[in-house]
Amino acid sequence: MKPSKTLLGSIALGFALTAAMPASAAIDIVFDYTYDTNGFFDAGKKSLMEQAAQVFEARILDTLTGFSSGSPNHFNAGFTNPGTGLPTTLSDYSIAAGRIDIFLGGRDLGAGTLGLASTSYSVSGFQSFVNNSVSRGQAGALSNPATDYGPWGGSIAFSNTASWYVDADPTTTEAFSGYDLYSVALHEIAHLLGVGIADSWDAHRSGLSFNGPASMAANGGNPVALADDGHWKEGTLSKFGLTVQEALMTPTIAAGQRQYFTDLDWAALTDIGWQIAPVPEPETYAMMLLGLGLIGIAARRRRGR
Repeated sequence: MKPSKTLLGSIALGFALTAAMPASAAIDIVFDYTYDTNGFFDAGKKSLMEQAAQVFEARILDTLTGFSSGSPNHFNAGFTNPGTGLPTTLSDYSIAAGRIDIFLGGRDLGAGTLGLASTSYSVSGFQSFVNNSVSRGQAGALSNPATDYGPWGGSIAFSNTASWYVDADPTTTEAFSGYDLYSVALHEIAHLLGVGIADSWDAHRSGLSFNGPASMAANGGNPVALADDGHWKEGTLSKFGLTVQEALMTPTIAAGQRQYFTDLDWAALTDIGWQIAPVPEPETYAMMLLGLGLIGIAARRRRGR
């Protein structure tokens, strides 16, 4: 009998304990718990989020530019407050080079939803400021069709009514009950990195088929079937190392199940425009899992001038 599954994300209107970063990391995913007003994140959950972030920091090679708001240049960062569900705007937002800011919290997301990512923005000012802030220096993000993506960040809300499994060592595979926080964290971070929301993702999507060249190569040369605008079709298989598993960016996950970021999921990021470091050799794979020292779907971005 097929296990019951729970949605990882749904469409949103609007989308500390810190481990050392790998020395070679090009991006820095920074979590902010200001809006965790319901007290979802304890030290263990915060540590697990850092380990999930380091999976991406260890392999993404892009250099993101920073930007500073100040009259007449204004960048307003928008997202759904992860603690309340209300639209939130941070006016005149600035961000340092390399950083991706993610606001975290927990709230009741309703039956069947474990995580929900959200991001939006509005921007005005000199054209040079507008171009830099919406692309983060990724020139292809300004092309038509887009070939790259340079996000500022966003928010992720986790269900505070679900039964979560928090694993201090996500490289382990012991039996557990509850929903795996590590798997859901990877899934939602990937949405904020563009899966399902980037213009460069849409450039490869035709209805419920994804035709990105890297993803097709990882799928035996065939287009990848989609469940919706931003998830692989349920049951889509790929590899994590030598292990075959359901790809992480499918829309559901079962209780008691651990899912890692597979070759197909990395290929999606490549098609979005991220520069991804090659997969480590098998003998170094365990080190990558440790983060080189301890490792729903977002809404459309709103653009303004």
